[in-house]
Amino acid sequence: MNFISLPRFLISVFIFLSFYSFSQTAVNYKIFYSPSLSHEGLKVQLLYNAPKVQDSTFFNFPREVWGEADLSNCLHFLKEENPGYTFRFIANSDSIVVRHPRTKSVGFSYRIKQDEEDKETKSIYRPKIKDNYFQVLGHSLFMVPRNVIPHTGTDPLVNVTIEWIGFPPDFKLCNTFNATAKKQSFRVKLWDELYNSFFVGGDYRVYSFEHNKKPVYFAIRGTWMKDFSDENVFNTLKKTIATQREFWNDNSFDYYTVIMSPTVSRLDSGFRGHSMTGSSVKNGFLIQSSNNPFNNWNNLRNIFNHEMMHDWIGGKIKMKHEELNYWFSEGFTDYYAYKNRLRNGDINFEEWKDLFNKEVFKAHYKNPEKNKPNYILKDDFWKSRNIEKLPYRRGCMFAFWLDNQILLKSNYTKSLDDLMRELNTISTKENKAFTDELFLDLVQKYIEKDISYFFQKHMISAVEMEWKNDDLIPDFKIEMMEGVPVLKLQTSKPEKYLLR
Repeated sequence: MNFISLPRFLISVFIFLSFYSFSQTAVNYKIFYSPSLSHEGLKVQLLYNAPKVQDSTFFNFPREVWGEADLSNCLHFLKEENPGYTFRFIANSDSIVVRHPRTKSVGFSYRIKQDEEDKETKSIYRPKIKDNYFQVLGHSLFMVPRNVIPHTGTDPLVNVTIEWIGFPPDFKLCNTFNATAKKQSFRVKLWDELYNSFFVGGDYRVYSFEHNKKPVYFAIRGTWMKDFSDENVFNTLKKTIATQREFWNDNSFDYYTVIMSPTVSRLDSGFRGHSMTGSSVKNGFLIQSSNNPFNNWNNLRNIFNHEMMHDWIGGKIKMKHEELNYWFSEGFTDYYAYKNRLRNGDINFEEWKDLFNKEVFKAHYKNPEKNKPNYILKDDFWKSRNIEKLPYRRGCMFAFWLDNQILLKSNYTKSLDDLMRELNTISTKENKAFTDELFLDLVQKYIEKDISYFFQKHMISAVEMEWKNDDLIPDFKIEMMEGVPVLKLQTSKPEKYLLR
């Protein structure tokens, strides 16, 4: 080692050790019960040992998550709880600067409060804090010291301890970190795991079962109407878990949690609206739904299959360009939600065909925004329901077309299923994020032709697909009726090919 390279080496070692010490730093959270949660909010006491003595520390708290803006309005600091501390939000950022006595040990309290009234039919991702229950995403529960977040764009590992203080036995606690423990310590990725988590408590009913010796938890609250009984929903969860994990041949989940909450309940039939939203989080998913005599059992089963499929598509198969890849992460997930419902007998082929015609073909072709190009999703995805649904339906139709192409080219020895499993292997074992280029190369391997122009035309530029029956297996036929494709079954049992 020469004289010139030695300082550079030492600098590199110093940077590495500094980052290592930051990444090893534990952040401790104590969360306190109050019988007046709706007024006082969830009190969180944070304790953090900084790597060096200092009189101010920057913390991260996301202001916008999943289309919900100004989430800092839910974060409150009480002066009497934090003597010697001041807190300042940095404008147009996710940063809060905390000034404190000069020390390495930083400890203070903050409150998470509900800042808006409940909305009638829309599932929302803002904290809900009531006297009898609460629900909050990890994004909106944890302030995190900026020292543990590198500037390299990587997802840092953080050591976290969470302790729930004073919650009575009948106030059930459940979350997506091994569910019901009142004290938890773990080492997790900040963005993908700690922030992408969900916490609830209150008048929830918590059930559990094991699938291949791996625990699955189900938490639900409220008195549900029509078919939405605890037993029906719980049995649907069991069936969906089995189908999905068998399809991927993957049971590598230490635990799994599903949480279902009503957004608003109406007992009378005069209110005909029904709104249901599912959201995938780390090691589970949540469902939020309005509750009235028009509850839709088909929607619930479809959401179970869709959200669980995200454990792989968008989960283990990670997207390089989030919204720009939604045609795949949402569209192909939708396609496999329908396909796996066929696999587990949830629907038959006639029902599958009818749902595909109504919820995919007709819904897309009647969408006034159907020809908006893919790039608009980067900025407009959360602004319009019509825009939001574009990648779901556009990608779902593409998946159907491609499934048929692979079946035909392989003389029915392979299908899109094989490509998806190979893609999962590439993503997990080679640590490759999903890109359009990676996908198109894999498609070319299966159908022995380059579809880059087709893809650019229909998925990126949003020119409507031209449906040709020669592109489909003989069991299917498409007819155009009033400008909308209508799928028809030519045989009674196309599952011998599609579900091979």
